Amino acid sequence: MYYIGAEEQQAVLKVLEKGDLCRYGLEDSAVSNFERGVEDKFNTKNALAANGGTSSLIIGLYAAGIGLGDEVIVPAYTWVATPASVVIANAVPVIAEIDNSLTIDPEDIEAKITPRTRAIMPVHMIGVPSNMSAIKAIADKHDLLVIEDCAQAIGAGYKGKRLGTHGHIGCFSLQQSKIITTGEGGLVITDDQRYADRARMIHDGGNLWGISSHSDAFFPGMNFRMDEMRGAVASVQLTRLDGFIENMRIRKQKLRQAIADIDGIELRKLHDEEGDAATTMVFLLPTPDLASKFGERMGEYGVGAGPMYTHGNGDKHVYPGWEYILRKKTYHPNGLPYSHPSYGEIEYSDRMCPRTLDYLGRAICIGVHPEMTDEGIEKVSTAIHSAASDIF
Repeated sequence: MYYIGAEEQQAVLKVLEKGDLCRYGLEDSAVSNFERGVEDKFNTKNALAANGGTSSLIIGLYAAGIGLGDEVIVPAYTWVATPASVVIANAVPVIAEIDNSLTIDPEDIEAKITPRTRAIMPVHMIGVPSNMSAIKAIADKHDLLVIEDCAQAIGAGYKGKRLGTHGHIGCFSLQQSKIITTGEGGLVITDDQRYADRARMIHDGGNLWGISSHSDAFFPGMNFRMDEMRGAVASVQLTRLDGFIENMRIRKQKLRQAIADIDGIELRKLHDEEGDAATTMVFLLPTPDLASKFGERMGEYGVGAGPMYTHGNGDKHVYPGWEYILRKKTYHPNGLPYSHPSYGEIEYSDRMCPRTLDYLGRAICIGVHPEMTDEGIEKVSTAIHSAASDIF
């Protein structure tokens, strides 16, 4: 999404010249070099590269021992892979409201906890950290696991620590549209050695990691390995990460300052402004109708914009677009996990989280690029000021 340069090309050529395209086990490799780089940058004990962001979520859930009879609380605003990974792990996703930060609402987490709840999965949407202090307090109170979905916020932080290191397990995506990319790719981090061993086993069923047959990490695995070419690209991209984020923070701050004096719009709440990855700037209008009109006016001034959600738009980042989740469709002919007797009746509907739909229906999102020019910032600012003058 952001930048692929000569360094990435040279790194891939080195892999091709070496001739080992597949990463096996613990030996020195492009992928293991990337993992060591992540461990250093994130100050974490264990990093495991994977072949996708969804894969990383599945790995994290299996590593944590989530399974049949369990519930995992997820936000109503996240890419469909978040709840889908829970179902793939044979557990049931419980959908919670977001707050005006557009991340999961801790109060609704508390309201959705049942005796079957095993984990909370906060998602740091479009670069902004969730309220991890409140989430961790709830998790500690109820003895729950926290598995962070950091797909859209790699490198961002919360109160001085990188996202992904606040919970028990952190999961990331390196897909094309993310802050750093390998085209497709993922990453799992944890400080817990037991979870790390289980993650390695589920991601590589061949057990080339030497995990003891007496360990609870000794079980059939899959193949979620990252290949060497992507590992090479990932290592170079990792060196660019902090620069990307710093450049976006500078540009976002300029944009926020340029529109700070506009009455009638509300800037998205940030739980930690210093930790924001700054990939987007979001502001809210008083009503969805005004947001729609505001976006139309911005378009007339040369900046495409509109509400982040409109009913029926099918966006799979918002829970009404999760059709196979809402309809409880699974690969199993008997409908597991939903049909398991431990759950009772599970109710989903496309109107079950009205506050989420209200926030997103009133929200307008502006992308912030690390190479956004001052002229680009001025163009967006002028469009927002002009639209506000027309509407208010």
